Parts: sequence; structure tokens; C-alpha cells
Amino acid sequence: MKKNDFVQIKSLDIKELIGKTKALKKEMADLFLDKNMKKLKDLKSISKKKKDLAQILTVLKQKELLKALEPKMEGIKK
Repeated sequence: MKKNDFVQIKSLDIKELIGKTKALKKEMADLFLDKNMKKLKDLKSISKKKKDLAQILTVLKQKELLKALEPKMEGIKK
């Protein structure tokens, strides 16, 4: 994932990130299937997709944690 793509990922909301993860998991399943049928030429594409998925899941977890902390921070400010 290029830096510009990563910046765009950070700007997405939680629902869009969940949709991205589902799409990436489906792509990875297709890649594994192609690999097992000996159709896949670029084996590094699997590891690239794994890395992309990990980055998206990290951003998703950060956003979920921030969302959970917001009400607590409101209580502290008052």
C-alpha cells in the first residue's frame, strides 16, 4: 500500500474500513485458491495483501478505541 492509499484509509469511517477488510479477505482467499491450483505467478502478492489487511485492521482498531474513549473524555472535561 502506498503512502497516499494509507492516508486515504485513515480518513475512512469504521463501516467503510470493515467493507475494505471483507474485500481484502475475499481477494486473499482467491489468491490462495489460485496458488493452490498453480495459477498464481506472483507469490509476493499474497504477502502484500496480508500487509495491507494488517494496516487496515490497525487503523480500524485505533478508530474503535478512539470512539470508545470519546465519552470518557467528555466526562473528564466537564
